[in-house]
Amino acid sequence: METLAIIGIVGNIVQFVDFSGKLISKSTELYRSSEGALAENIDTETITNHLVLLNNKLKGAATATGDSTLESLCKSCATTADALLAALDNVRVKGKQDKWKSMRKALRSVWSKEELAELGQRLAKFREELNLHVVVNLRYTNAITSIVYPNNIYAIGSKS
Repeated sequence: METLAIIGIVGNIVQFVDFSGKLISKSTELYRSSEGALAENIDTETITNHLVLLNNKLKGAATATGDSTLESLCKSCATTADALLAALDNVRVKGKQDKWKSMRKALRSVWSKEELAELGQRLAKFREELNLHVVVNLRYTNAITSIVYPNNIYAIGSKS
């Protein structure tokens, strides 16, 4: 019985050392960062901002064409993107960087890693769905154009 207790204690110590190592590593990276954020979070923020711009363009096109399904997808995508950007902002060091702020934000970053990953996955699913919706709409539009204008040499997939 004592052997199991010792193994449990050793396991807890290893977990604590691993957690402490991650915390110190992230804290150091935050403290040295000129932008006050981890490199992985900066990349995620850049990608999310670009997706928001593209999503806004798609939403405008959906509104103009009356595509309510695409418009609904765009709204859901925007909501998820806003949540991800807010979560990323919560783990960014703002103002003057000092070791204490960096340590607190690193701790918050470690704790919110699962939330950030989940939001990123949801956003990726929306991106895939938006992509599929646009491709299907383009294919449908092309098929209609080919039927209406069978001799149109500019239609994609037309027979020359």
